[in-house]
Amino acid sequence: MWADNETSQDLLGFKVHADLIRSVVTNPKLLPVTLGVFGDWGSGKTSIMKMLEYDLDPENYPSGSPEKEKYEKIAVLYFNGWLFEGYDDAKSALLSSILLQLGEHKRFGPRIKEKVAGLLKSVNWMRVAKFGVKEIGLPALAAYITGGASIVPSLVGSGKKILGSILPQKESEKEAETEAEESKSEFNWEEMIKEDQSEASAMDVRTFRHDFEKLLKETNIESLVVLIDDLDRCSNERIIENLEAIKLFLNVERTAFVIGADPRIVRHAIEVRYAQMKFKDERDPVEASERLVTDYLEKLIQIPYRLPKLSPAEVESYMALLFCARDIEDETLLGKVHKACEDQRCANRYSVFGYAAVKEAFGERELPATLSESLIFSSSIAPLITEGLKGNPRQVKRFLNAYFLRKELAKVAGLQNIRDDVLVKLMVLEYGHSKQFLDLFEWQAKQEGRSSELKQLEAVLAPPDGNIDNEEEAKKIDSQWASSFMRRWVVMEPLLSEIDLRDYFWVARDKLSSTLSGVSMIPPFVRTILDDILSANAGRMGRAVDSALKLNADERILLLDLIEKHIQRNPDQKVGYDALRGLIEKDVVESIECLARALFNVPAGAIPPAVGSDLTALSISDPKLKEHFEPVMSHLRSTDTRIGRALRPRERKG
Repeated sequence: MWADNETSQDLLGFKVHADLIRSVVTNPKLLPVTLGVFGDWGSGKTSIMKMLEYDLDPENYPSGSPEKEKYEKIAVLYFNGWLFEGYDDAKSALLSSILLQLGEHKRFGPRIKEKVAGLLKSVNWMRVAKFGVKEIGLPALAAYITGGASIVPSLVGSGKKILGSILPQKESEKEAETEAEESKSEFNWEEMIKEDQSEASAMDVRTFRHDFEKLLKETNIESLVVLIDDLDRCSNERIIENLEAIKLFLNVERTAFVIGADPRIVRHAIEVRYAQMKFKDERDPVEASERLVTDYLEKLIQIPYRLPKLSPAEVESYMALLFCARDIEDETLLGKVHKACEDQRCANRYSVFGYAAVKEAFGERELPATLSESLIFSSSIAPLITEGLKGNPRQVKRFLNAYFLRKELAKVAGLQNIRDDVLVKLMVLEYGHSKQFLDLFEWQAKQEGRSSELKQLEAVLAPPDGNIDNEEEAKKIDSQWASSFMRRWVVMEPLLSEIDLRDYFWVARDKLSSTLSGVSMIPPFVRTILDDILSANAGRMGRAVDSALKLNADERILLLDLIEKHIQRNPDQKVGYDALRGLIEKDVVESIECLARALFNVPAGAIPPAVGSDLTALSISDPKLKEHFEPVMSHLRSTDTRIGRALRPRERKG
């Protein structure tokens, strides 16, 4: 088992990306700059930032080395953007947090703490100006952001109730004071702000930028590198506020901002912010809106850098290093293995660091038996896992954790005939395509572990002549098994139709039936679209439907599956049906079958009658849709329910 945490240790071969970004943020000729590290959920953004933070710390280099001398003049600050989600004024929270970290920096802080106190006072007054409350002092904000200062009742005064509405809630003021005292800062910001003699008034953006830039110059900081992670976990409003705070207030000479996010979520946030803008004079309003989002994003983030997905060779190397970390207890030997992997990557980035390479790094020593077995195993399953998990590092690790839990359960249960390759293939299906996994479960359960439907699919898609371009034949068996991924999955070795699958499904559905439901987390962009499309807000739903068109095939299937599950749990809520209708009207083909299936599978009596009107309208608008919906409409029409009665008279009128 492996911890699901980011790391500064490079197991992915991503140091090349970190080195490239480091060369940009430490080049005075390129500053100021804002660089976006873009990637999907779990793609390795945080790990790259941790590598940057480690590499730019002069304490990690020997005395007298060029790196130590160079990085002594660089300050690195790391923030999790999600920490500011609970603040009504995210801009002020971000500005204050950056100033506080800079003021407490072990190398630069002692020289600039007084100037930082003055800027903190100004940020506080900007916040006061926004809310119109003079009783809220920055020490209270500082305590919540850093745990570094106590909340003094005399400063909070009559603004106590308002403070509670602006800042995240504590169970009691005493709890907040205790929490702050336990992590008390080296600097007493409260006293420094009291002693600061500068005028206590809110400054404009230009003045703040001037003073902030002056502070960096006087401190002799050559580069202030600010790493902002998890921005895509914030709400739309907070994403924009954080980006604007960087651009308006902090993007001055000698600064570099590195922002980790899924670019689709950032684009979606911009679309939401400017959704009210009209483009009446434009020939194509949709294109104009897209251009606005692109231009806005380019102004905020000058250098976008997209992280690639792992290849099968990289996935195998990654798994090999995970197994080595698990099975090698000698730290010196483990370090030797890591060094061998780094050297091999430098010599040939397309090669696999697998069994042979690890054995060579061991020299005369024998590989532990468990490690040897695991390395052979990783070689056999790497292509399958890469295909099923889209080369996503986090999902690879979580998949392996779930796999070994399943293996342990099989061992405890005395199941002796569990094959690794079969278990992995089934788990890949369960992980990414739960509907087809359940189909296969039902097929084999009725046929003593062997599915005739799967045998038909294998005959069609994996014939002796090797021709797998038989989509139409596959559709006749089951249309949902005719997608490109499902066709590739069916023909992957090992073929499963002649294997008794009962033990495999017992392992999957017994005590660990929820293993993968906790593993296969919903990517943030899909979650954003799901929340908006089920919001019952027409504007949000419309934008979510448009955003759904940007999903890849597997993300789209996941979204539809989640909407269908929402309908199953809430069959009386029309919003789920409306979501599918919106997707149908945007020609998302899979949504047609999803709606028909959902209407067949929920109690007819719970379906809102207005859904019948929608079905009729869709059928009239497109003859092809009528073909799809006629069976379910006939089924509903035959029932003595509200929707059945609503459909009958409408049919006679047509």
